[in-house]
Amino acid sequence: MDLTCTHRVVDSALTGRVKQYAYQSLRVDLVGIANIERFAKAPARMSPQGILPTAKSVVVMAIHHPDAAIEMGGIKHPQEIGPYRVQYWMNSRLDEISYRLGLMLEREGYAAVPIVSSNIWRYKGYKDLTAHFAPDVSHIHAAVAAGLAEHGYNGLAITPEFGARQRYVTVITDAVLEPTPLLEPGSVCDMCNLCVKHCLSGALSKEVDGLNVVEIEDKRYTFARKNLWRCAWGEHFDLDLDLPIPDTVDEDVILEQVAIHGFRGGEMGSCLRYCVPANKRYFQPEYTNAPRRRRDLEPAPVVDRSFQDQLAAVAQGQGVEFVVVSSAQDLAAEGIDLKKELPDAVSAMTLGVFYRKPEGRDTVASARQYLVELAAYDVARMLERRGYSAMSCTEFPEKAFQATLQGIPGNWQVATATVISSAPLCPTSRELKAPEAPRACPDEAARALKRFLTELGADLVGVAPASRIAEMQPALAQLFDGKEHLVARDKSQRMHPYEPEIHVETIRTKTPDDHLPGAKSVIVVGLRLPRASVERTALEPAEAVGPYAFAQYESINLLALWGFRAMRWLEDRGHRAALTFDLTGTGSVVGNPRGEQPDAFCNRFAAVAAGLGRIGKGGFVLTPEFGPNVRFAAIVTDAEIAPDGFPADAAVLSTCENCSRCVDACRTCAFTDQVRLDLGGITETFHLLDRDRCDWAKRYSLVGEEGVNFVGWEMNVEIPDKIDADTLDAALRQQPAIPKHRPCNFEACVLACPLAREQG
Repeated sequence: MDLTCTHRVVDSALTGRVKQYAYQSLRVDLVGIANIERFAKAPARMSPQGILPTAKSVVVMAIHHPDAAIEMGGIKHPQEIGPYRVQYWMNSRLDEISYRLGLMLEREGYAAVPIVSSNIWRYKGYKDLTAHFAPDVSHIHAAVAAGLAEHGYNGLAITPEFGARQRYVTVITDAVLEPTPLLEPGSVCDMCNLCVKHCLSGALSKEVDGLNVVEIEDKRYTFARKNLWRCAWGEHFDLDLDLPIPDTVDEDVILEQVAIHGFRGGEMGSCLRYCVPANKRYFQPEYTNAPRRRRDLEPAPVVDRSFQDQLAAVAQGQGVEFVVVSSAQDLAAEGIDLKKELPDAVSAMTLGVFYRKPEGRDTVASARQYLVELAAYDVARMLERRGYSAMSCTEFPEKAFQATLQGIPGNWQVATATVISSAPLCPTSRELKAPEAPRACPDEAARALKRFLTELGADLVGVAPASRIAEMQPALAQLFDGKEHLVARDKSQRMHPYEPEIHVETIRTKTPDDHLPGAKSVIVVGLRLPRASVERTALEPAEAVGPYAFAQYESINLLALWGFRAMRWLEDRGHRAALTFDLTGTGSVVGNPRGEQPDAFCNRFAAVAAGLGRIGKGGFVLTPEFGPNVRFAAIVTDAEIAPDGFPADAAVLSTCENCSRCVDACRTCAFTDQVRLDLGGITETFHLLDRDRCDWAKRYSLVGEEGVNFVGWEMNVEIPDKIDADTLDAALRQQPAIPKHRPCNFEACVLACPLAREQG
């Protein structure tokens, strides 16, 4: 085997660590690696080397759709997807997998750019890139280049293990890793044509213009050159597949049909549902109308106790606090018929967590559900590997079942997710006991909680007394209180013209007590954005903004998950806790494909109070470790926890002394007066922001040069001298109907900071 790559020796040890981390810590099903030369013929604007010119390797990871989710989903109709809903949680897991592997490589000393699982595309090409629906990097092509899959005729990347039943994610790196051998073209797809037969949109039989050919090394892979607008009729645009579909489908046709008929719902692609390799494909029409997949193991008639313990242990390792197993017979007596969900079901395993009813806004609801749903998904895959049928995301009546659980304290609630399986698991009691743990003294609590959060993946953890932040409030109030700004929301549906609803909000600065009465401490948790993702934002040759937009939201997702885990850690020790992404109420949001996300100005004063950084001239936090490339969550608690030193070393501010790049980079001239703010004995000097002008670009996508132009919007609305409801309304109505709900914006001021990325 040739162990050289672009004149550098392959790092076999690092390759092993990457795969071990992916398989063991991230729980992926497949890992493949491509050397960068395999992408030599990829279009520069959607290639790994276009995003990271120093790239040497591409890591591709896959997680498997549980067979039962495919076999039971879409039985009646592709747009009645049923348990195929698990794909949405799988995408969230893939995002976590990509992000965490990227940070792992960065800790090893390499540049890495994690790529989002889905939903960031250039819909209609960009400059010389003519492809429609073009992602930053195609996971399908990357999976083939990484030796995991070959192209099926349907255009999917199909593997010998699962056919089309997996989803992929990609990480680009300059580490020289050992490549995986390529699969032979035609070794998986046997041209059975089941995908062609069952595609209701006709994407594989109509408007097909021959074959696409992909050349990788000495191999040629082919697949149907289909019209992606037709392919996306139901799968992406949610149009009813039972409608008469025109002979020619394009963007205008899609918009016309949406206006006339509205939406039916997302589609379970038949190209995926019916695609199983020939040697694993068999049919059982009394069970399902999809082909079934032969598994490597025959299911044992009895589940040994150790395996059932392993299932529980994997879930508990992710934060699950109780596991309840019920037999199908017992549930049937309660009116719950598992066999309606899964024909061979004999048991159900319910995974859950406790939580206190929130005293204010529930900021961790999605994180809480993510935790139990992904644990259930992992349990389903473990059961399947043992030969059993298993799936989560069913119609199992979670709320009704929760009412049968006993021993839940009156001020607690539970969140659950249930796996239905053919495994004869041993039923357990429904008597629960809220976990108990001894209270720790302040010093022990600080050390233990920091260790806990660091083990989860946090980069920075600091503790501030709540009083320290409360004492900052009068000074903050003088600068911010009473200022008004406009907030707009879109009243229309997706793929309809923007219909603004605008109101005025008035800033009132907050203290920890506003989030949790009786607050004593604030734990501030920081997670970095991958350095290479920031450095390469919007730069040639790819000019990609997707990796930055991905980092914006995935950092917040992980902080919310870890914030919930920390809240439970505190609650188990007898304390109350609340999570906030904008403790003092002086931040805003940035437009993002996953909805508006906290911007770089959120939790800045909390981070300063916790000794994690200082405020630079641009008004955002500069940390000694990562500059401004950090996002923060704040956990407010009534526990007295030993605080960290305050303030952080001011050396990080030296970059600001003769620099105004952040101010100069703002295309909306949002920076106003420079102020000096006394924060408990330290003075921070920074520029204030006109929020309406700042939001014009990063929240409302009206300055294309700060993000959306790079995904093909062609959007630059001249900013008026005075922004009012009328001017904002008129501007928002210019947003494009299809892309508007997936904006990719960046904070130009942050990217301009020399501590954020090398300046050209």
